[in-house]
Amino acid sequence: MKSLKAKTRSQTSPSRGLRSPATDIFRRKFTLDGFTLIELLVVIGILAILASLLLPVLSKAKAKGQAVSCLNNLKQLQLAWQLYADFHGELICPNLSTIMGFEDFSLPGSWVVGNARLDTSPTNIQIGVLFPHVNSVPVYHCPADPSKVENTSGLLRYRSYMLNGRLNGPKVGIPDYDASIKFRVTHVSNAAHAFAFIDSSEHTINSGTFGLLPMDFAGGNLWEDVPADRHSRGANLSFVDGHAEYHRWRAPKPKEFAAKATGDDLQDLRWLQDRVPTP
Repeated sequence: MKSLKAKTRSQTSPSRGLRSPATDIFRRKFTLDGFTLIELLVVIGILAILASLLLPVLSKAKAKGQAVSCLNNLKQLQLAWQLYADFHGELICPNLSTIMGFEDFSLPGSWVVGNARLDTSPTNIQIGVLFPHVNSVPVYHCPADPSKVENTSGLLRYRSYMLNGRLNGPKVGIPDYDASIKFRVTHVSNAAHAFAFIDSSEHTINSGTFGLLPMDFAGGNLWEDVPADRHSRGANLSFVDGHAEYHRWRAPKPKEFAAKATGDDLQDLRWLQDRVPTP
């Protein structure tokens, strides 16, 4: 009689007879796996904070990588410059330019040809006398240089660098300057101190010849051509002995030709004027 009553209760109990394992799993899934709106907002807030912390770090890392790549470009150009001299009896590659209208253009037979702000193809790089020793157009362009070819719809420029005008460059009619132009590598006695290629300002770059007026001309305080300052207010330079280095300027660089240097900017100009080839 007792077992019959227990069996009857088991069969008639609504709280136990209607549940199954599948029902329990379904209920647990939709009860435990969901997120509340507050939880989602907290996660989004954490992600936003992490992004704000990481983005400056990533930006700095990118800028550092671009500066290193630019420095490597100058090392390759300097090596090509030396190879040209090795194959030509220590003659320095031509670095000639001339004014046409209001622009300065490198002449055929020079290390590059044309004007970086106006060249719409890499041809003027490829016909330069150094290109056979470089054989890569991207080497002529700084990865941090965002400038575009003038009068085009966003075409990135092909060249960011110029070569010291004292190295087989054009005469300018200033006796001391013209007398200091070197035509052979062996004529440069301060090879480790004399700069050759320089990362140049995107605002003033033109021909491949970087002009630098002597200290005793017109007060010695005018920038003829202007170096770049896009690498944390600094620029990369190569030197006649083959090495390349980064230099940080004391002051931001002007964005126009023939700018007068004062204060810290004048000290930057003096630093560069002190690094020209000497007998």
